[in-house]
Amino acid sequence: MRRMASAVFGGVLALAAATALAQQVDFLGSRMVADLSETDVIQAQGTQRYAAVRLCVAQRAVHFRDLDIIFANGGSQDAVIRQQINPGECTRWIDLHGGTRNITRIVLRYDTLVNAGVQAQVSAYGRR
Repeated sequence: MRRMASAVFGGVLALAAATALAQQVDFLGSRMVADLSETDVIQAQGTQRYAAVRLCVAQRAVHFRDLDIIFANGGSQDAVIRQQINPGECTRWIDLHGGTRNITRIVLRYDTLVNAGVQAQVSAYGRR
C-alpha cells in the first residue's frame, strides 16, 4: 500500500513539474508610459515562442484601449482590452491565435490620468 501511494505521489509531482514547465512565464520588456502620449511600444527580446501575453502596471493606473501584438513572421493580432489596470495589477492572459508565436513587439494604446504624479510603468510577460 505504501509503495502504491509513493508511486502515485511521484506521478503527481512529475505531472505538476511538467505543467509548470509548460506554463513558464518570461519577462518580455517594459515601458514608462507618458501623459501626453497615447501609444507606446514594448520591444520583445529573443526568439522564444509564447502562447499568451499579459501586461502588468506599476506606479500609476493606465486605462488600456487595445494592443497590437506583432510577430516575427510579420503577422499581428489585435487584442481589445478596454480596462483600467491599477498599480500592482495585471491584465488577463491574452491567448495568441495560431499556437505559440514569436513576439517582436507589443504596441500599447492607452489613456493615463493626466497630471497624476509619476509615470506608469507597463511590463509585458509571455507564457510559454
